[in-house]
Amino acid sequence: MRPPREFVFMDRAAIGLGGVFMHLGAHVNWYRLFQDVIEGFSIEALAARQAEAMKAAGLA
Repeated sequence: MRPPREFVFMDRAAIGLGGVFMHLGAHVNWYRLFQDVIEGFSIEALAARQAEAMKAAGLA
């Protein structure tokens, strides 16, 4: 597997931004951020989407 060419740029950008945020003393509420991401998550809906994808791929 070969990573995309843009990976190096994105990796360097992420490291650079991380350094800037550390220098500024920025903080992130990871708990709140995670809760926002999983809001409305349904295991049943996930299972249905996975079953549909497996069927479409001919693996069901």
